Amino acid sequence: MRSRIIAPLGGTRGIMGEQLNPAQTQEILHIEGLTHDGRGVARHAGKTVFVSGALPGEDVGIRLLRSHPRHDEAAVTTIVQASPERVSPLCPHFGACGGCALQHLTPAAQLAAHARRLEETLRRIGKSTARRWLPPVESAPWGYRSRARLAVRREPTSGAILVGFRREESAHLEPLEHCPVLVPALAPLPAELRCGLERLSGPAIPHEIWLAAGDEGIGIGFCFRQTVGEAERAQLQALGAALGAQIGFGTQASREPPRWESPPPQLHYSPEEGTTLAFAPWDFTQANRVVNRHLLSSVLELLAPGPEDQVLDLFCGIGNFTVPLARRAAAVLGVESSAQHLDVARENARRNGIGNCSFERADLFSVEGVAALPRNRYRLAVLDPPRAGAAAVCKQARALGLRGIAYVSCDTATLARDAALLREGGFKLQGAGVLDMFPHTAHAESVALFTR
Repeated sequence: MRSRIIAPLGGTRGIMGEQLNPAQTQEILHIEGLTHDGRGVARHAGKTVFVSGALPGEDVGIRLLRSHPRHDEAAVTTIVQASPERVSPLCPHFGACGGCALQHLTPAAQLAAHARRLEETLRRIGKSTARRWLPPVESAPWGYRSRARLAVRREPTSGAILVGFRREESAHLEPLEHCPVLVPALAPLPAELRCGLERLSGPAIPHEIWLAAGDEGIGIGFCFRQTVGEAERAQLQALGAALGAQIGFGTQASREPPRWESPPPQLHYSPEEGTTLAFAPWDFTQANRVVNRHLLSSVLELLAPGPEDQVLDLFCGIGNFTVPLARRAAAVLGVESSAQHLDVARENARRNGIGNCSFERADLFSVEGVAALPRNRYRLAVLDPPRAGAAAVCKQARALGLRGIAYVSCDTATLARDAALLREGGFKLQGAGVLDMFPHTAHAESVALFTR
């Protein structure tokens, strides 16, 4: 559809909550696709336009937010022709809160979009096409997220306490009363914590609150900019008791990682029947416990470790894959840069009666750290890196003597980049698929098998 100028509409915010300029003209654009971050893609006057709140196939009225030399950013103000896959967002904070980007798209269409993006990105960047595409793994659309990190702020004029998530690409806070993507035990906590913090007698308030739910029980970590007094601690312990939560305290100076006090609150979850892992609210665990079970099953099926195999679990964290792998393989070496996570992983192996796995600390983002790993001993490996990916490992995968790699990724672009590195090292992409670990967000979990 050709774009055309129509009369400006009133109001200062678009459908996605963006601040608009009512003095600007409004245009109608046809949306051709969807970006990796959930925005619609249109073309106008020789430029690409990224439109928040728009879906493929729609004709929408937009207002320009920002202009760049090669592209523009805009927000939807009116829907002229809606997609049949458009739905009304459930959460009143959608469009302002930075947590969800796709509540206006049906869950099935979200998952299909993630699968298309994985296939297209692997082909375009990774120069690879999977011999087998795994069926996408669905998730319950609501009440699935078992951990979260809330921001806290005191209004300078009124003194009111705000608790919520930060807005998209912004330091501003969107105050919440309830979050429908959190598991039921955590969903009402933003409002309950705000009320509890307002009753504190001291001036100090945490700048962040870390929430986590185990298979039983919840934990809360209060993170402050500086050490707080015993009176405030006692009040927060009482708040935790009232909420039925275990409590932990931490401090964080500037951009340094938080430092948490010991002993931490201890929660538990089961990645598979017969395995129980302990963790603290600030330990990394997969947020979607149900989909994590499917993820583990996919990794075990793809890698197929046998009783004679020795396996590397790189970026092992607290042992989410290490312990289940050790039940099936001859030996497993878990490698991780965080000493804190390694301590938890060792304890989890001991707790589960696992005697055939060991753990080492190494910087897997550096060439030197990867080069120090044992060579020609481990034939199979699991990679579960953060969003930065595992470039250093993939560059040396052949030199390490690996023949099969199950790569778990939370970022399609870095997975595709690393797929190209593995391809250069003589590996082929045998299978790949997406899992809906984070419904309503622009993120998806992927798993891929590479063999040499």
